[in-house]
Amino acid sequence: MATRLKAPARRGRRLWLWLLGALLVVSTVARLAWLSEPCRAPCRSATDHILIFDEAYYVNAARVIAGIAPPRGAPYANAPLGVDPNSEHPQLAKLLIAGGIELFGDGPLAWRLPSVLIGTLAILGMFALTRAAGGGPWLALGAAALMAADNLLLVHGRIGTLDISAVTGMIWGATLYMRGRPILAGVVIAVAACAKEVAPYVLLVLGVLELFRWLASRRDGWPRLARLATCGLSAAAAFVALLFVLGQIAPPYSPQTGKLVPHGPLGHVAHILSYAAHQTSPHGPQGIASYPWDWLIDSKPITYLRINPAHPTGTLSQVEPAVHFTGLISPPILLLALPALLYAARRLIAPRFARARRSADEVGLLGLAWFLGTFLPFVALSLLESRTSYLYYMVIVMPGIYLTVADLIGRVGARRKLVLVWMACVLAAVVVLYPFTPLP
Repeated sequence: MATRLKAPARRGRRLWLWLLGALLVVSTVARLAWLSEPCRAPCRSATDHILIFDEAYYVNAARVIAGIAPPRGAPYANAPLGVDPNSEHPQLAKLLIAGGIELFGDGPLAWRLPSVLIGTLAILGMFALTRAAGGGPWLALGAAALMAADNLLLVHGRIGTLDISAVTGMIWGATLYMRGRPILAGVVIAVAACAKEVAPYVLLVLGVLELFRWLASRRDGWPRLARLATCGLSAAAAFVALLFVLGQIAPPYSPQTGKLVPHGPLGHVAHILSYAAHQTSPHGPQGIASYPWDWLIDSKPITYLRINPAHPTGTLSQVEPAVHFTGLISPPILLLALPALLYAARRLIAPRFARARRSADEVGLLGLAWFLGTFLPFVALSLLESRTSYLYYMVIVMPGIYLTVADLIGRVGARRKLVLVWMACVLAAVVVLYPFTPLP
């Protein structure tokens, strides 16, 4: 009898593993679906396929790296072949696309498959990060499901841009750090930084987390600082080494000067920082730009691509099917973002926190640290330097929101009806915001 009872209990304990596998499969399929769309009719060549949003820069840069001249009038059409003309960002993500072009030819599968695979790895990383922070498997599954259900992740997890590669490396780097592997964590963070230069913000996340831990215990200050410094130094060393290797494969080229960026990896870093410093909006955001605080209420979504075959524009005639790629955070998830962050902060400052922290998980604490470490730099740059910013910058901030929202939902289980209604809204948002959902 005891043996009969143990088997169902064991199967119940492993149900979350099957659900995680199903989540990864469904998310991957959703991002793979219609991967080659939209396309001009008749759809016969690579140039008939429509590039989505900033793919116009990164795909054409990858074409140049792969030795293919972009179409006339496209970005980097005049750049010499074999270089990276998108030198304001590191080369890694564009090299992945260029590698896809070498394997599959110049087409949508090559441009977008790296983002699809890396997006799946990001969702798995959310599960691993939550577990590393002490969360149980069901809480980790919830955090991963929130990432999979967020429109911003879904869109960036299927188009050829840089952000999904950066956030995935940040998540896995933080996971390794939480698991007590600071050197390896630094190397992974360096890989993420080679995709997009904002990835080192995760070091601020880890610094804030260690500060929270120290405030809770008032002990082990130097070991914490040493662990953080080890991670930071390994990230810096690995980044310079990797940037040197990438520069040998695809030398950074400046279209503004018509020359290669000089002085090796350090010169490339200086070029990246100089370019970013000139991206300012002294008179306030224009066009699709927005202030960082606007992102928290989805006040300025970005239309990445919208096609209505019944009402074509001059440049998008004879294009099928109808699509609406929108840069927008899932509204139901964002609805709980601020309450969840405040709840995590309340737990941090509660008088019983120092005593309870030893037995409590750090999911909410890590989520709050993640939000502060990735969001506040954008706020500071906007206030101090009028730096231009866009809602899709939230891609690297959202893991903190997924963690805190999952933590909040996990602690209000007594109100199950409200939670179920909210979950239904999250699922409805996935359908409504899906880029190929037929809408009027």
